Amino acid sequence: MTWQAATILVAGFAVAGFFSYRQHARYARVVNQVATEENRSGVLLVSGRAKGALRGAVVLLVVDRRRDAVTRALAMEGASVFARFRERPELTGPLDGLAGRAPSRAIAKAVADALTMVSRLTAGQRAAV
Repeated sequence: MTWQAATILVAGFAVAGFFSYRQHARYARVVNQVATEENRSGVLLVSGRAKGALRGAVVLLVVDRRRDAVTRALAMEGASVFARFRERPELTGPLDGLAGRAPSRAIAKAVADALTMVSRLTAGQRAAV
């Protein structure tokens, strides 16, 4: 391997690392923004992810525990570091049947992952009266 090829390889890894870092920073910013906007009693903010061979998805769900319903949903789906979170109104509503309302298989898997987190966070708690 020549030094030019090695330089190109290292530069490629550096660029990929930079874009990956930027995507993570965007994710953290959106999570913090939603957490600030939806900060009230009885509400959970959970996330779920789905990894695929080429495409993945991440969802953020704001769950009202008193009504067992999603009040706000955002999803990021794509195959590149340029994917962005978008509001997903079709995912709002009752928790029952939520994965069936997902527009894609990747988002359905991410929703199932988020619902697992909801069940973990609410396990052993009494229902609000």
